[in-house]
Order: sequence, then structure tokens, then C-alpha cells
Amino acid sequence: MEVLLPPVLPVLTVLFLSVVQRRYGSRLGGRLAGFPTTTFPFLLVLLARDGAGTVAQAARGMIAGQLMVAAFCLGYGRLGRRLRTPAAAVTVALAVVAGAFSLGLEVPSPWAAAGLAFAITLAGLVTWPAVPPLDLVVRAPRWELPVRMAAAAGVVTVLTVLGRALGPQVTGLLSCVPIVLTVLTPATHRSAGFEAAETVVRSALRSLPATLVFAVVAALCVVPLGPLVGFVLAGAGLLVTDHLVGRLLAAQQSVAVDQPR
Repeated sequence: MEVLLPPVLPVLTVLFLSVVQRRYGSRLGGRLAGFPTTTFPFLLVLLARDGAGTVAQAARGMIAGQLMVAAFCLGYGRLGRRLRTPAAAVTVALAVVAGAFSLGLEVPSPWAAAGLAFAITLAGLVTWPAVPPLDLVVRAPRWELPVRMAAAAGVVTVLTVLGRALGPQVTGLLSCVPIVLTVLTPATHRSAGFEAAETVVRSALRSLPATLVFAVVAALCVVPLGPLVGFVLAGAGLLVTDHLVGRLLAAQQSVAVDQPR
């Protein structure tokens, strides 16, 4: 069971995410990609193998790891607008991610990283250009789904193997490398144009504050309250935060619309 969990959980997660995107469009696909749809299975793997203490430390790494997700979304969505080709846009985005990874290693505490990631994310969402989202149902090529599944399974498996050598906190940081977005976004760009890819990354960024709260609550609660209660509270925090951020953005957009031009 311990050998099978690392590849099976992310494969099932990415399969579900891909089916949802194909059926319901880029916006929902991006929203789900921004939630802990791959990192949560990774935490379950660590829980089965090493226990709640390791999960709490990995969740602390996940907090800083959200800087990489925000970097990818902002790099692709804001800088990629000028490049217009998927290869150039994803190269620029990954360069920004590399910088965010270095920053995540240097931030003195996970709580400082949480504040920084939250501020960057909200600033990115509030200042995002007011363009209508292009919520297309994209017909992806046949090879794309197997590549997504293999990439997610490979990353989680490698991280699980290297976890003891790197330490759970660094492994948790690395688990947030936006592998699924790196495949999903340029594929959407090729299939439906930059506007559809922009919808994916903006939607993923919209989910990031909730994922950040999930990681913070898990880091704080999994050990003292137990894994079940800790994850339930983390899930509740995710839902509440997502709702509040949605209301905040809706209010901000309403004010922007009402302002005289």
C-alpha cells in the first residue's frame, strides 16, 4: 500500500481535474488547479508513511510553496500577455517560479511566507486587467491527459523518495512546484489562445488564498488535534476563505464599474 499510494493518488486527482476542465471549461479547471488537488494527496502519502509530525512540517513548506504558484500565475498571465506564444510564456513564468523558490527558502518563517504570499496574491488579483474571462471548453490533444498524469505521479513519487534526505519542510515546498499548471496552461494557450490560458492562471490565483489557509491550518492543527480533525478544519478554512475572497473581489469589481470614466 505504501508503495502504491505515491503514484496512484496524484494520477486520480489529475484525471478528475482534467475531466472537469474538459466538461466545464477553463475557469473551473484553473480554480481546481489552484486548490491543493495534488499537494493534499502528497500530505496523505506522508501521513501513511511517516505520521502527523512530518505532515505538519511539510505543510509549513507548502505555505512558502504558494509563492511559486503565485509566481507562475502572475508570470504567465501578466508577462505572457506580451509574448503571445506558449513556449515563451511558460519559459518566462518558470523563470519567475525559480526566483520564488529561492525566496521561499530564504523567508525566515512559514508565517512570514504566508503573509507575503497572501499580499502578493491579493495585489495580483485586485490589479489584474479587467478583461472578461474566456471560459471555453477546450478540446485537448489525446497525449495531454497522460502527460499530466505521468508528471504529477512522477513528481510526488520522487518527492516521497527524497523526502527523508531533504527534510519534510523542503519537500513540502517542492511539492508546490506548479507541474499541473505548467502542462495545463500552455496546452490551453495552444488550443484556444492566450485569453483562455489567462483565464486558467487567473482562476488558479483566485484559489490560492484558500489553499494558503488550508496549509496554515494543517501545519498548526494536524499534530495537536489529530490528522482527521486537522484536515477537516483545514478544509473548512479553505471553503470560508474562498468565499470571503470571492466577496472581496466582487465588491472591488462593483466599485470599479460604478466609478465614472
